Amino acid sequence: MHRKLLGIGAVFVLLMTTVTIVGEGVSAAVPPSASGSVSCKITGTGKFGPKLTANGLTGNTGVKFKFLGASPTSGGCTSTAGVPNSAGFLTPVTINTVIVKGVGFLTGPANANACANFTSFDATGSITVKFTWGAVPAIAPTFITYSAGGPVVSGSPTDQITLPSGATMTATGSFSTPGTGTVSLLTNIVSACSATWGPYPTFTFGTGSNIVLP
Repeated sequence: MHRKLLGIGAVFVLLMTTVTIVGEGVSAAVPPSASGSVSCKITGTGKFGPKLTANGLTGNTGVKFKFLGASPTSGGCTSTAGVPNSAGFLTPVTINTVIVKGVGFLTGPANANACANFTSFDATGSITVKFTWGAVPAIAPTFITYSAGGPVVSGSPTDQITLPSGATMTATGSFSTPGTGTVSLLTNIVSACSATWGPYPTFTFGTGSNIVLP
């Protein structure tokens, strides 16, 4: 009896080992990349480093820049999108939501984080934006890198930050048509400079902010 139970235990251990090995070899399917176009309203928050101030830091020629935004859970996106199927046609895709995350830096003249320079001269250094889609069926995210662009700020009474604004663009994933893809952030940053302007270590963006791809 003891030997028989031991044999069953050995077989059980062997089976568990086999299952574990098979499990490690299985990888999740990568969603297909969609083509077409999509537009979404977004709201969110962002951050600068160093913070924006009236006079800025002497000699500072760069500003770290990041933001995170999302569309409403209902009615925030419109699209004409599709993914290839086995018949060689496009299967329609419904895009319900998007999460937009950007990380990078702005470049400018000395005192790049000063109000006058931020609102008039600061340009894209390199900013990578990831778009994660809430879609049916699922589609691949989009990655766009904006680099070496012109001034990114415009508007009044509050600043609007716009990418690409003349930047060179590289894109992968869904909607990755070369040289396309716009992000517009209508911020709470006051356009008119004054001695008491700011500081803005962070900012918000709301109504009027959107993304358009491709």
